[in-house]
Amino acid sequence: MKLINLAHSPYAARVRMLAYAKGVELEYVAPEGLRTPQFKRFNVLGKVPVLDTGSQLLPESIVVMDYLEDVHPQPACRPRDPEGRAVMNVFLRFPDVYVQPVLLPLFRLLMAPSQTGQDAAESVVALNAQLRLLDELIERFGREDHTRLDLADCALTPFMFYATYLPQRLGGGDALADAPRLANWWRWAQSQEPAAKVLTEMEEGLRAFMQAR
Repeated sequence: MKLINLAHSPYAARVRMLAYAKGVELEYVAPEGLRTPQFKRFNVLGKVPVLDTGSQLLPESIVVMDYLEDVHPQPACRPRDPEGRAVMNVFLRFPDVYVQPVLLPLFRLLMAPSQTGQDAAESVVALNAQLRLLDELIERFGREDHTRLDLADCALTPFMFYATYLPQRLGGGDALADAPRLANWWRWAQSQEPAAKVLTEMEEGLRAFMQAR
């Protein structure tokens, strides 16, 4: 199978992290351009990742992750019981619904450093508010003792790369200062081999992306 992806994309990185955790071998290729007529032959949405299964082109990272989990069920990265799976899904959805919308303005500020410091400060405040909510959810659903990689960890880890990197780069300080449970999870996540590998790839990919601009 072939994964069309970009190293610094958090959506592509979550799929790679799951593949590393499960020991699934994929061929990784970069698109020649996004949202181009050529690329839209692979994905009409014009986004990465896209998984080429050999018989189907699957878009959307969560769709691809579910597919890989179904096709390669061991080691399991999804709880078997309905309640455990539902709790995992709370954290699986959180980065897309609550973190990405407040990260995007910070990424745009990184791309356009001439904008004001006030814009960065306001965006950091908005991000920190969502991270505190995530911290509360960790306590509410008892994820403090969570020690086995699952789909939610794979989905969240790449977004936490940007959630911790962008505020520091833009002068906003430690994004996890008021989120101790999330900070503990982040330390644990970074210690996991699949996460460490994908975070290194993201850092190198972002550096190359910035240098190419």
